[in-house]
Amino acid sequence: MPRLFSTALMVAIVGGGGWMFVKGLHLEDIQQILVASTGSPPPATGRFNQPPPTGGPAALPQPWAPDTNGTIKIASFNIQVFGNAKASKPHVIDTLAQIVSRFDVIAIQEIRTQDDHFMTKFVTRIYQLTGRRYDSRVGPRLGNTRSTEQYAFLFDVDRIEVSPSQVYTITDTDNLLHREPMVAMFRVRGVPENREFTFVLINTHTDPDVADDEMDALAKVYSVVRRQWIGSEQEDDVILLGDFNTAIPAATSGSLGRRGRSLTPQDLFGLGQIPGIYPVVRSEPTNVIRNKIHDNILFHHPSTTEFTGQGGVYDIGALHGLTLDQVKQVSDHLPVWAEFRVYESGMPGRMANRPPLPVSPPR
Repeated sequence: MPRLFSTALMVAIVGGGGWMFVKGLHLEDIQQILVASTGSPPPATGRFNQPPPTGGPAALPQPWAPDTNGTIKIASFNIQVFGNAKASKPHVIDTLAQIVSRFDVIAIQEIRTQDDHFMTKFVTRIYQLTGRRYDSRVGPRLGNTRSTEQYAFLFDVDRIEVSPSQVYTITDTDNLLHREPMVAMFRVRGVPENREFTFVLINTHTDPDVADDEMDALAKVYSVVRRQWIGSEQEDDVILLGDFNTAIPAATSGSLGRRGRSLTPQDLFGLGQIPGIYPVVRSEPTNVIRNKIHDNILFHHPSTTEFTGQGGVYDIGALHGLTLDQVKQVSDHLPVWAEFRVYESGMPGRMANRPPLPVSPPR
């Protein structure tokens, strides 16, 4: 029986010198989230006023260049037990660096290391190997067991900017989520002011034993984050992505889904009850042995009209010339991705009101 979402999921904000908590926040009757931070709030225009990075060596030659057709790629990747053991294998860490370099922003799950500089070393390796300059935001260690995990967001600093006062972790006072989601707000660089695509990412990893219950809780989290006011604006482009651990058995028809159907929004439990919710991955398996859909990217389709209709599962083996055994050394999951236009489709500070564009099937 699903657990009742009886009390608040509260919000913890990363700001300057530490975590700051918003107290007494109740989901049942909340109208908005009051955000506290040691940093300055972003201005009403939604721009973050961070200068682009300067200095450093010239970019090295890279095997893959970011899109120049006015789009960005956002991805999610559960890098199974991502820590020192993988970092000690050059062929594995270099493959991971190459994979990340295919995307402008990527949410990572299942980081397991006590090294507080681990992600800094990883983004340095990405630069050495590909020439792309990334930065990271890493969350606290989370979990109900001794084997805790961290979330992270990695983003190309030449294309993407993070809001310093809008990076936070949901705090679950009733322990309804084993690993509370990490949230961050981003915008695209190099686009005229007030026209840049701004968006909020919610990075999540459910517990497989209680995934159904946690999906119900995530529906509440998603609704609360969408109602959050940032300065004088309400961000309409809220994207939930990660490893949802939805147990979807293989179908004899060749597609995947519950009871033999392709995956639909209704299969996503409480999240599927949100009108307009759209899963990018619907029928293609996301695990390496290709029999389950666990990873996904979801957003409110009527609002996020910046989505180009392109997205799906990133086939590590085919795209990097690896055998199945070699791919398994990288992770037991495959990355999932979606493409978005760099220009904001809706009015700044308001819900997008343009009709959605035709959507092609995910690749």
